Amino acid sequence: MPTVFDIQRFCVNDGPGIRTTVYLKGCPLTCPWCHNPESNSPLPQLAFIAENCVGCGRCAEVCEQGVHDFSSGAHVVDFSRCVTCGRCVRACPHDALKLYGREMSVEAIVDVIARDEAYYAASGGGVTISGGEAMSRYADTLAIARAVKERGWHLALETSGFGPTAHFVEIARFVDLFLLDYKVTGECRYKSVVGMPESMVLEKIEALGAAGSQIVLRCPIIPGFSDDIEHFKRIADLSRRPGIDHVELLPYHDFGIGKAKSIGSHQYLKDVAVPTANATAMWIAEIESFGGRDIRKS
Repeated sequence: MPTVFDIQRFCVNDGPGIRTTVYLKGCPLTCPWCHNPESNSPLPQLAFIAENCVGCGRCAEVCEQGVHDFSSGAHVVDFSRCVTCGRCVRACPHDALKLYGREMSVEAIVDVIARDEAYYAASGGGVTISGGEAMSRYADTLAIARAVKERGWHLALETSGFGPTAHFVEIARFVDLFLLDYKVTGECRYKSVVGMPESMVLEKIEALGAAGSQIVLRCPIIPGFSDDIEHFKRIADLSRRPGIDHVELLPYHDFGIGKAKSIGSHQYLKDVAVPTANATAMWIAEIESFGGRDIRKS
């Protein structure tokens, strides 16, 4: 059964038109700039939103595992003790606690999606499956994709290209648009930074292009990781490959830092500045100077 950490309605950045995006939990990659760190574990997990906490102590009263401690005068959360029973979340009157991830049947997911069906037809929108890395949960993703297409909705799949090429060729029968990430350049760099081979992504571009699939190549631009000339030249080259409709640059943002802290993680980028609009425009101009075709800011 799929483990979902969010279903966002009225999305406008995950494909054409107004969309409903289903976020599946679980990602095997190691991108240090991850903006959805709550998606990395395939299991449900507790989050503590410190700014909402008023120190009432109700969570500690109901928790049998000793996760919540107020003895120091502050609310200290020991995430390692948590068994994700949800008692503290239900007891908190100020939404300072939440659980990321819940099991949902495919039928229940489709029921939520169906609430916005009228908007899909009116806007040229549809459904997007995302993550985490949705293709690391292949059986669940395929089941959702089948159900979506049975209803006649446009389907986009956001993915890093992780997994067997055969899976992508199989699911392509149900996917109208692939939102495919290309993160850094170079096999060794891809493995060390992202945690997967660069060749795995390039294979997907070739196979999906040959199959006639439509691809939007999404390129996160992270200062110190992917804002170099070699990477811009590779993006320009890939933009001209069969199947690539256009390229979207995703400038680094720091929204993931607060979410990482909320789940007790210290794995996030530090001292990296958010790029300015001028910097993004310069990146687009550089890629275009190398022959890049239809380069856009996401």
